[in-house]
Amino acid sequence: MTYENTLTFIENEQTGIAKGYDFSFLQSFYSRERLETQVAFDLANFKTIEENLLAKTEQKEGEWVEYAENKYTRISRIGETVQISNQVGIYVWENGAQASGCTWDPDLDHLGTLYKSDLIATTETRKGRCWTFSGNQSGPGRGVYFEINFRVWKLARGGVQ
Repeated sequence: MTYENTLTFIENEQTGIAKGYDFSFLQSFYSRERLETQVAFDLANFKTIEENLLAKTEQKEGEWVEYAENKYTRISRIGETVQISNQVGIYVWENGAQASGCTWDPDLDHLGTLYKSDLIATTETRKGRCWTFSGNQSGPGRGVYFEINFRVWKLARGGVQ
């Protein structure tokens, strides 16, 4: 596709996923039909990922924590303790999610040490930006960003006001 056709496609694509592709990746498609097929595959893939992640019951990286009323952050690492950060990228695949980037957030240090038992499950979900490899094929420029729903956990010890 030409540069102008690619720009037009990005601007007019209804779901917004086209804005989440690397531009050079989009330009590598030779026809609009092939690009539309790729977009449809990736949207279906994100839907499957979202359904699988929401079906799990344990805390996962990328999920949200409401640490005070209407104040949210994301789970960035889970081990003996739970780290939270608003400065992470979330990579998702069919059965999991992994955070990368700044897994410790100095702006949230005032919350102290968090443990898995400090997080209480809710029925809430919240949209969150994440990424995966387009077409489930890794490689440079093949990442695609999108927003899917992630579960929300509440901080059991009341949070910080």
